[in-house]
Parts: sequence; C-alpha cells; structure tokens
Amino acid sequence: MPEVDFIETQVAREDTRSLAEKVRDRLALGGSQAALFAAFMVGLALEDTILVTGFLLLIVAGAVGWGRLPRLNRWAGERITKDKRFAQLVLVALLVAFPFFFLDNPYLIHLGALAAIFAIMALGLNITLGFCGLLDVGFAVYFAAGAYMSSQLAVIFDVSFWIGLPLGGLTAAFFGFLVAWPALRVSDHYLALVTLGYGLIMNLLHRNFTFLTHGTDGVINIPPPSILGWDFVTPITIGELELPFQMNFYFLALIIVALTIFVSIRLRDSNLGRQWEAIREDEVAARCFGVNVTRLKIIAFSTGAFFGGIGGAVFAHMIGFVHPDNFVLLTSIMILAMVIIGGMGNIAGVVVGAVALTLIPERLREFEDLRMLLFGGALVLIMIYRPQGLFPNSRRRRELQAEKINTLIAESGRDDAEAAGLPDEVKA
Repeated sequence: MPEVDFIETQVAREDTRSLAEKVRDRLALGGSQAALFAAFMVGLALEDTILVTGFLLLIVAGAVGWGRLPRLNRWAGERITKDKRFAQLVLVALLVAFPFFFLDNPYLIHLGALAAIFAIMALGLNITLGFCGLLDVGFAVYFAAGAYMSSQLAVIFDVSFWIGLPLGGLTAAFFGFLVAWPALRVSDHYLALVTLGYGLIMNLLHRNFTFLTHGTDGVINIPPPSILGWDFVTPITIGELELPFQMNFYFLALIIVALTIFVSIRLRDSNLGRQWEAIREDEVAARCFGVNVTRLKIIAFSTGAFFGGIGGAVFAHMIGFVHPDNFVLLTSIMILAMVIIGGMGNIAGVVVGAVALTLIPERLREFEDLRMLLFGGALVLIMIYRPQGLFPNSRRRRELQAEKINTLIAESGRDDAEAAGLPDEVKA
C-alpha cells in the first residue's frame, strides 16, 4: 500500500548491533559483492563459445537456486538495508576499479562504457514507464535526437561537446513533448502503437532528410570531447603506465549514470514523483484528487526523453559516427526490455537490466544468427517465470503476490472471509 511504502522509506530504525556484529556483517556483504563482481569479470573475459554458454547456464542455475532459498534472499536484503551506505561505497569502488583489470583488452572497457550509456537511456525510460506508467515503444527517437543534434553542432559549427550535450538532451525533450501532446489522447496498448508508429516515421525521416542527417551516409568525423585542449581519444599516461583512451569515455558515462540515478531518486521521492505514481496506479482516481494528469504525463515524457538525448550525445561522440541503423525499432525494444526485465520503477534493477542486455548479446556474438534466437528465448522465459522483472520494487512484488493468492483462492472456491488466516504480508 502507498502509506506502507512511505512509512518504510521515512522511518529511521535504530541499529542495535554491536561493533563486532557491524564489522562481521560488512565484511560478509563486501566479500559477497567482490565475489559477484569477480564472477562477472570472468564471464566478461571468456572468449570460447562453450565456456560462454556454460557460464550463462551457471548464472541461470544460480538465479533459480537463489529464488528457492528465501532465507538467503532475506539475509541479503537485511544486510543491504542495514549497511546501505557501505554497500554503495563498495559498489562505487568496484566500478572504478573495473577498467584497470582489462588494460590489455580495451574492447571490454568500451563495452563497459556502452553499457553505461544504455543505462542512462534505460533510466530515462524508467521515468516514463516505471514512474508514470506510460508505455513508450519509440524511445530510439530521443536517442537519435540527442545524437544528431550534438554531432551536427560539433561537425558543422564546431560547438564543444559540453555545450552540445545539454542541447542534445533538450532537443530530445522537445521531441518527447511533440510525441506526448497528441499521443496522450490514447492510453495503454494504443499509446504503445502510437509511439511505435512515431518511431518508425522518425527513422524514415533520418534516412531521407539528408540536409539534416546526411541520410544513409550518416554523420562522420564527430570530434571527441575535450577538456582544455586534451581530447578523450588520447591515452592517459601515469608514469610508465599508459591507460587506454576507452577509460575516458567509461568514466564520463559512469559519472553521467551517477547523476541520472541521483535525479531519478529525487524525482521518485518528490511530490511530482508521487503524483506520477498515482497516475500509474489509477488515473481516474488521480484526476478525482485534482492531479493535472495531462500536464504531468507531458512532463514525464519530456523528462525521460531528456536522458535519452543525453545518452545519444555521449554515444555519438564516443563512436564518432552516427547512422540511422543505430536508431531502429530493435533499439527501442532493447531499451524497453532493459526496464521491464530489470524491474519497472526500481532504479537499481533498471541499471542491472541495462548492463545485462548490453553485454549478453555481445557474449553470444559467437553464435551469429542463433544469438538473437537464444536471447529472445531467454526473455520469454523471464517474462513467464519472473513477470515482475529481476529486481521489482516492493509495491510491484506485493501486487503480483496478492494477484497470485487471489487466483488460488478463486480456484479453490474459498471466499475472502475464509482467507482471513493468511499472513499479513499477503493480505496487504
């Protein structure tokens, strides 16, 4: 229930653990994070097809086993809740250390930067879909708007990346407004169809408006970001150690991800975020309580689109080339899948979903034509057995649990009065 969620986030519970217990718990938590991170790096570095397949199967088996061990799940949740700051510091340290483990393989650092860029865009879609409940299937439009605006400003007018970055985001936000104004006359599946059609139309315009986008020739020679004359394609030299230039883009994207997460948290916990949540849960009830639904939906579309444009601008200057094939329907579907599989409304889950759906297809590239078949099959299985996503927020988890209990009650022929003996968590 909303009031329960609010109380749980606002009430500060006193930590009664002794110093020795805190040290023990933090060592266990930090060790678990380091072990998971080490397993992730091992899987990322694998090249052999059989080993990659075995590693992915091991992940699936581990996920299934984790779901069958509620005590372990509960223990991890309690440790993270009690030592949230510590867990965040360990995670930041591991992310900063990540590229230093692959100095001899810059491609993996490049993949890390690409995963961070898609995390920015997935967090933007999470504002539209996860917070406000608006299904946008044409998110690649905003990706393209930011990429083309920033790259053309740099190529034609020699505008700095640091100016083109926010302008790309604002351009995407404007396109979000253009989508929202007519699209909000419909809802649910019809809204998805409208945004889908809009995305297809815009991709055709990218190919045919050559005076703006150079058509299928694309935009080439996009300059990299630079700071005081030092550009991001220059390797970093520390003494005798030379760090690959991909680290520059990795840390740039990582900083923007951190800022996007901060903004997302502030929006979620603000009055605006609670009005979005009210619209998502029951639009009619929100209107009855005086919420300006139309205005807030437009704000949600534009805000999410802004971060899509930011991701597009970083992508364009990192790759150095922009082509309409970068912004096809499959790109929109992938970003949408990142949000749904990670867990709509859960910021951390969306980031995990973005990283997974960026890296796993790359690791399956050895299968060539079969990789998308395997990837699609995995998505179908997740939607069947984990419809709430890998890391759903607490509200979504309770909703699905209540739906499951109500279905079982209906099938058994018992009424609500007979179900009065169910646990409080289920009845809630």
